[in-house]
Amino acid sequence: MKAVVIDQFGGPEVLRYTDVAKPVPEADEVLVKNAYIGVGKPDFIVRSGICPFLEKKPPELVMGNECAGIVEAVGSEVTGIEPGMKVCVNSGLGYGAYAEYIAVPQKFVTVFPNEYPLQYAPGFLNYMVAYSLLNDAGRGTDGKSLYIFGAAGGVGTALIQTALLQGIEVIASASTKEKCDYIRSLGAQCVFNWTEENEKDVILEYTNGRGVDLIFDQLVGERFQSQFEYLADFGMIVIYNWLNGSPELDQLDTIIRQSKNASAVRSFSFHVYDNKPERLAKIRKICMDRIMSGEIVPKFYGDLPLSEARKAHELMDAQKIMGKLIMHP
Repeated sequence: MKAVVIDQFGGPEVLRYTDVAKPVPEADEVLVKNAYIGVGKPDFIVRSGICPFLEKKPPELVMGNECAGIVEAVGSEVTGIEPGMKVCVNSGLGYGAYAEYIAVPQKFVTVFPNEYPLQYAPGFLNYMVAYSLLNDAGRGTDGKSLYIFGAAGGVGTALIQTALLQGIEVIASASTKEKCDYIRSLGAQCVFNWTEENEKDVILEYTNGRGVDLIFDQLVGERFQSQFEYLADFGMIVIYNWLNGSPELDQLDTIIRQSKNASAVRSFSFHVYDNKPERLAKIRKICMDRIMSGEIVPKFYGDLPLSEARKAHELMDAQKIMGKLIMHP
């Protein structure tokens, strides 16, 4: 079968479209024939070699964290899933999805009703992550307002849509006018270009000096500490992805210095649900119901053939993607 592999960590140039052996499902696994494959930041993290959860390493590591298709076969221990069903796969392993077929443990497979548009499925994980960030990771604050830096991507889009549905005010930023216009089209109440305007000034002016209850930070890095300056009392910074690495400071010391505001920091990974099937099932159902009812409509940037995975990653690295980019075998 055709797949995209890496033989070493690096930039988009390390992606190689080639032939690999078709997987055979083990007793607890489901074999899926892929129709759509999602492209997202977890793929960047794996490709770059900064994923802390990656168990399998190059060479010939098949890329990809999420995909959707039709079940072709199931292992002897699999229950409730049969050949012919529509499914979405969050590999949970961080690899294996950039291929014509994938075999994964049943716990990473979501079954969709026949009426669910299969092309929506690769972006489904973004909505599960967004729900979890807001309702699990974000617990402990007033939860009336939030700020998302660089909000035009797949998770950013899902966060905006989910927050607005739950009555939370959204402040969001992006790096271009086109992206800002896209974010406004989603309904965010305050949108600005972070390359032209100062975050602190915009946020404090918009909130009349109060600040925001939640900040979702996928970068961390050098800008991390500055975010406390526009966080409301009892507010929280939720960090995920860590795309720019750790801040060069003592995080606990920073939080203590902000004690007059009772600030908090939480680090989130979706792997927290790996051994919590009941909680994961609840999140899946809530997100599926919202999409099936039309309360949330997933947004897509484009659809590329799997053979152009390098182009997909170049678009991702250049921060060109608005919504979800998908590929097809």
